[in-house]
Amino acid sequence: PPGPRTVVAGLAGKVALGDLPGTRVVCLTNLKPARMRGIESAAMLLASDDGDRVELLGVPEGVKDGELLEFEGFGKSAPDGMLKSKGAVKVWDRVKEGLGGTEEGHAAYTIDGKTCRIMTSKGPVTSIANADIQ
Repeated sequence: PPGPRTVVAGLAGKVALGDLPGTRVVCLTNLKPARMRGIESAAMLLASDDGDRVELLGVPEGVKDGELLEFEGFGKSAPDGMLKSKGAVKVWDRVKEGLGGTEEGHAAYTIDGKTCRIMTSKGPVTSIANADIQ
């Protein structure tokens, strides 16, 4: 649904709670809602992790809330529907394997040897360089 969502993330001890309010984030919103610690979470925050630190993916200034992101070179597309089945969730698991930070600190997806940055209308989403994204 459009509008604000409740999101529960397993970031305790990795990202300071005081850093979260007002922070622009990248979320997956088409996964089936999940209950975490008794609260229904309606999205998944994406963060980069290089083994030493964890940071939320960065969104350029001026990007509107709720903007649909795209993979560079793939153009605009309609978002997939809610991924409810176990088979659909496995699609996310396969996609997650291709996500990572580039040497330049951009969030990207690599498929068949081609790296495609995750783009907003104002430029690329940022990540810790050479980090995993999850």
